[in-house]
Amino acid sequence: MKRLTLMRHADARWNDSGVSDFERPLNRRGTADAQGMARRLVEGALVPELILASPARRTQQTAEILARQMAAAPPRVLTEEALYLAGAPDMLKMAQATGPRIAHLMVIAHNPGISELVRLLLPEEPSTELAAAGWCSISFDCGDWEDLSALKVRDYMREAPSSGLFGLFA
Repeated sequence: MKRLTLMRHADARWNDSGVSDFERPLNRRGTADAQGMARRLVEGALVPELILASPARRTQQTAEILARQMAAAPPRVLTEEALYLAGAPDMLKMAQATGPRIAHLMVIAHNPGISELVRLLLPEEPSTELAAAGWCSISFDCGDWEDLSALKVRDYMREAPSSGLFGLFA
């Protein structure tokens, strides 16, 4: 079995014309949401072994917060340049290229691509747009990452920071 957790970066400052999109940092709400979502992942035993994160500042900050909160079993965090503004097919290829020893991979990236990947993997799920700092964790009945597909989905969980909901769906 493999698990893929897809997360949208936390809320970032957007109204500073002197800062490029790539350099936008998290705002206070984003920092708090990332901390809260990391705690929920830990409480749900959803700590990945590896986090792939976009190189954008807000995404790197989100990944750093998660890694700190998961200190008991800290995941390795790798910056993946191609994740910045990547589409769903490219993100899926990155996940499918993951090494065999990794059982749980997390990808932290941007909309619309990260939500498109959720829709690609969960086509029957009516609400697939990830909120800032929201995540969707999907388990697959497969032994190899290259076999990841909607046909192999076993179950999934999703959460948004404002909802406080934590659910298991099959």
